[in-house]
Amino acid sequence: MKTKNLNLLLLFLFFGIYFILDYSFFSTLQSTLINYIPSRFLGHVCAYSISLLPLFLGAMLLKPRESDKFFTKFGLNGSFLQGISFGVITTLPMFLGYACVFTINRKIDPNTLLINSVSSGFFEEIIFRAYFFGLVFRYTRLGFIPSIFATSFLFALLHLYQSQDLVELVLIFSVTFFGAILFSWLYVEWKFNLWIPIALHIFMNLTWMIFDVADNSAGNVWSNFFRFFTVFMAIVWTILHARKTNAGLQVKLRNLWLNS
Repeated sequence: MKTKNLNLLLLFLFFGIYFILDYSFFSTLQSTLINYIPSRFLGHVCAYSISLLPLFLGAMLLKPRESDKFFTKFGLNGSFLQGISFGVITTLPMFLGYACVFTINRKIDPNTLLINSVSSGFFEEIIFRAYFFGLVFRYTRLGFIPSIFATSFLFALLHLYQSQDLVELVLIFSVTFFGAILFSWLYVEWKFNLWIPIALHIFMNLTWMIFDVADNSAGNVWSNFFRFFTVFMAIVWTILHARKTNAGLQVKLRNLWLNS
């Protein structure tokens, strides 16, 4: 029990260090790297990779003897093809629906498209799903609900820059909060294969960028109608997948609040 309590303190300590450094220096670091890297997308990737060093260090200090299991701790040892297949198929309602209802966004440039879909989707899952939620749920006594609450709350708060309107802010917070819960649940149910939420996150962002859907993540009636079907497909597929395994669903009553 003492070890798990120390793990919790360790994880929050290094997340705090990361958050402060990221808030203070990320923009400066990215601007500096762009002077040496011709692609804004690659500069964004490099800046994120450097800013995540405190999280990587915090993860390595959990069970130091398992330092060779770095990719396992971050869920990157799972099947990449399984993640891509899941992401492509479940977002088909959004791609097809948006193609029928909305026009193609011709104003967006390739770097912005890649940054807001691939880079943001990948690194947000590393930070919030693999580290902030995943390691807390896997290495401490906290169950699914307390592990997920802080993650989802902070994830939603960080998306409130998208609007100044109160109603839109409530919608943005709700969408991103419950989206974070969905991604975390998928991460657990697919046996901590981070490529599942990464792919879903990237392809959902991609549909939002390719088509002229909305100015923020709150969306509108049609965008949320097709997004609902994507979420529905992801949940149903995950439940059916779990039923094929002997263990069934991994989030159960016994680990909702405390992890044994």
